[in-house]
Amino acid sequence: MTRIPAFALLLLLSGGVASAQGSLSISLNSEDSRTTVGPRREARRARLAIRTRDRSTMLLLMNDVIAIQLTDTALAKLESKKEETSFLEELLAAGVRIAIGKSVEYPIANIRNIDYRDGALRITNDQNKPVFIDLKVNGTEILRDFSSADGARLVSAFRAR
Repeated sequence: MTRIPAFALLLLLSGGVASAQGSLSISLNSEDSRTTVGPRREARRARLAIRTRDRSTMLLLMNDVIAIQLTDTALAKLESKKEETSFLEELLAAGVRIAIGKSVEYPIANIRNIDYRDGALRITNDQNKPVFIDLKVNGTEILRDFSSADGARLVSAFRAR
């Protein structure tokens, strides 16, 4: 099982970054080594961008990858803890803030299918295995948090490419 190191680290260090609603927790698990941490993507450059119901996460269909990242709104809500922190704590928090500004990506060339079934997006690779096994932000399963209309739009855009 492959874990994306930066996002696994985020899960452990999430106490160093706080939002108006509390700390941020992110978990990601992928058994496919082609899942990588990539640069932050601009939604306006995507073929299609959809957001979760709570507007915290977006999925972008780019020309070469499918990318998942926190939205600008979610990133703007994050701030350093106001209490006194040591240099090491602030350094770790800065590293977490940099990491959460990235995306998690998977090459489109290796995606066999995307469908929306039983209230969830399913992305399968060329070996007919799920690309993302466990993808959660604050305990919410991201692939279950897109509306059926957005799921249908993504499926259509993927098939049309």
